[in-house]
Amino acid sequence: MRVGTGCKERKKHRTMMGRPAALLLCSLLLLLGASARATDMDPVATVNGTRILRARLENAVQFYLQQRGADSQDSRNPAQVRRVERQVLDVLIGQELLWAEARVKNLVPPAAEVDQALARAKQRFPTPEAFQAEIARGGFTEESYAEDLKQQLAVRRLIQEEIASGVTVTDQEVDAFYRANLDQMRRPEEAHLRHLLVALDPGADEAAAKAARAKIERVLAEARGGADFAELAKTHSDDPSGPQGGDLGFVEREQLVTPFADAAFALQRGEISDVVRTQFGFHVIRLEERRGGDLVPQAEAAGRIRDHLVSAKVQQALQDRVARLRADAAVEIAELR
Repeated sequence: MRVGTGCKERKKHRTMMGRPAALLLCSLLLLLGASARATDMDPVATVNGTRILRARLENAVQFYLQQRGADSQDSRNPAQVRRVERQVLDVLIGQELLWAEARVKNLVPPAAEVDQALARAKQRFPTPEAFQAEIARGGFTEESYAEDLKQQLAVRRLIQEEIASGVTVTDQEVDAFYRANLDQMRRPEEAHLRHLLVALDPGADEAAAKAARAKIERVLAEARGGADFAELAKTHSDDPSGPQGGDLGFVEREQLVTPFADAAFALQRGEISDVVRTQFGFHVIRLEERRGGDLVPQAEAAGRIRDHLVSAKVQQALQDRVARLRADAAVEIAELR
């Protein structure tokens, strides 16, 4: 999206197959980095004698909500927050169990590997002070952050060596998934568009709206009379794309505000729309070319399907491993307030 372009808005895109639910695999690795500093606070659970503190849970819940893009309304809904707290607490319990398992399996990384991971983390920040400020927001000192990194590396190694390494996906499974999900195997339909905008403030009065519409209708008449659309856009458009002849390139329907998208995707190649009104003002649109919407061949989709299926199998195997570890562990959970 080009910020300021008077026809686009931020929307989430559906990928060819979407993202599999990452209840444990992704969440564990994300939440490993969300621990609070160890203080003498009420435990919400104990796992084989190790306490999980309320501060740690609260930090992890906030991190989870941010990662999931949960809106502020969800975060204010007590029932929703309680459900998230229980889900996240289960993840944290699983984290402790996997960290203990990694120690038993001698998969704890050497100090040099932890130091390298810490150095890479620091390099992502412009200054040492920025790094310190960021980890402090998560409740860490540099020492406790390094300890957390050690746990992350150990659990990742456990997942890779004990779980992921044994996961395979057959060609038959890839074929079955492809055939069962043909609706997800189409390329997104895209349109190469040019447009011209006469901007109008949403709070403009009727006189301003009439003047803006009169201007766009004069320009539309010129365009349909044979004038070069790109030159008209350069001269008359209020959109940032004007200097480029109104060229928006190839865009998907989901990238566009609804009235604009409906008009644009109803056009034939070379056709110019009627006047379209959006919250940005008045538009006229020209369709240059359309592509996509066709079925992706199985051979082309196979790699992504295989990755998707491997990920799903690893997640299921990880959940099964945590369930077995938990069945044999001493886990006590306090009542969440």
